Amino acid sequence: MRQQSCLIDYICPHFSEMKTKILIIKILTFFFAITSSAQYVELGVFGGGSMFMGDVGHGGLQLPSGYAYGGFIKYNFNEHWAVRGSVNYGFIQSADADSKLDYEIDRNLSFQSNILEGSLMGEFNFLEYRPGSKHNFTPYLLGGFGLFSFKPEAEYEGQMYSLREMGTEGQNTSASNEGFYPQASSFFVFGLGFKWAINNYTSLGIESTFRQTRTDYLDDVSGKYADPDIIEAKRGPVAAALSDRSLNQTDKTYLYRGDPSNDDWYMFVGVTIQFKIGELYEKCSNFIVR
Repeated sequence: MRQQSCLIDYICPHFSEMKTKILIIKILTFFFAITSSAQYVELGVFGGGSMFMGDVGHGGLQLPSGYAYGGFIKYNFNEHWAVRGSVNYGFIQSADADSKLDYEIDRNLSFQSNILEGSLMGEFNFLEYRPGSKHNFTPYLLGGFGLFSFKPEAEYEGQMYSLREMGTEGQNTSASNEGFYPQASSFFVFGLGFKWAINNYTSLGIESTFRQTRTDYLDDVSGKYADPDIIEAKRGPVAAALSDRSLNQTDKTYLYRGDPSNDDWYMFVGVTIQFKIGELYEKCSNFIVR
């Protein structure tokens, strides 16, 4: 009986270990079956710069003044079409001091904001793209939609202030009919890039993506100047000062502070590295079998 008990004690742990290995191999085999054909999954990371286009600052295309990074998962349907889900974090900033327009230089506004976004995009390869074959490079287009959060801030006398809570255009006071704007919105995104495979399962790329948002308050500027006395009475002298930072201090009440007819844009440009995870699953599976 003692020998039988010892035999059971020896077999059971090894049997359990063997079942665990078999389960892992089955899972890896399942994922590899999905990704080993023309349809496969990739995991990737992105890093680069950011740029803002709106009421404050230069307004047009320029060199990136902020940064952005994130990750994505992509499902490739065939050599030309794929769909990508992304999560990115970014930092944008702009200042009227960098503008070439006299009235913006005199307006003297500035802001910065962190961005957290999620998006879903379709991807179209102009050329057949198959890592590990002679078709190992292609330009591509991107297009889709997403959601993001933002929080515009500005520096005043050496301290950073959240602009939304200041109500710089008289929000939630008798000087305006508007309430505080939401700090989350949606966007339409499109872009282009170029990628090439450096081996069977790793690709490098460069890309630029433009986001047309559905808010004009990414920079806290959209409507008209409000009465600074009302803002000061409601939220204090700092709020009144941030509402009008003009170099030429005159009464601007009810004059346009921004352009409410155009929503804000921001852009990410950078590099990507992506891995065809079916190849990695196969390597892991072979390693476990050993």
